[in-house]
Amino acid sequence: MKFTNLTILLTLLLFSCSTKNNQDQWDKENIRPLEVDDPRVERARKAAQDSLKYFVDYFGRYHGQENYSFHLKKVFTDKDDYEHMWSTPFSLYDNGFNCVLDNVPNTIKNYKLGDTVKVRFADIEDFIIVISDSTIIGHYLQKELGN
Repeated sequence: MKFTNLTILLTLLLFSCSTKNNQDQWDKENIRPLEVDDPRVERARKAAQDSLKYFVDYFGRYHGQENYSFHLKKVFTDKDDYEHMWSTPFSLYDNGFNCVLDNVPNTIKNYKLGDTVKVRFADIEDFIIVISDSTIIGHYLQKELGN
């Protein structure tokens, strides 16, 4: 019994390290250097803010259901440094969402992958709703960048 528990524990530990390393690698390979005042970022933010009611509505109806996933992007800051990062919401509060940070920060040090963060409605600069691997609304910055 002790051997089985140890084997399971080691397997889980190796899997979690491998998953974090894979996330680190993916995040590093997909960094896009953008200035906060880049007009494409502003257009994407405006599109997200203009359609945010749809995100909130879909989240209220479908969060937790199979094949639905929800993601929010905002700027995170650490003193004079900033990064645009994605998070996954798990609940609503009065002014926004409670989320889990989905990215490994590149330069800022006061956040890490998996942190619980609050994302205010006013701070949302992009979002994605995915159903069965298809984006149904959002991903506005990706559209602005043409990729």
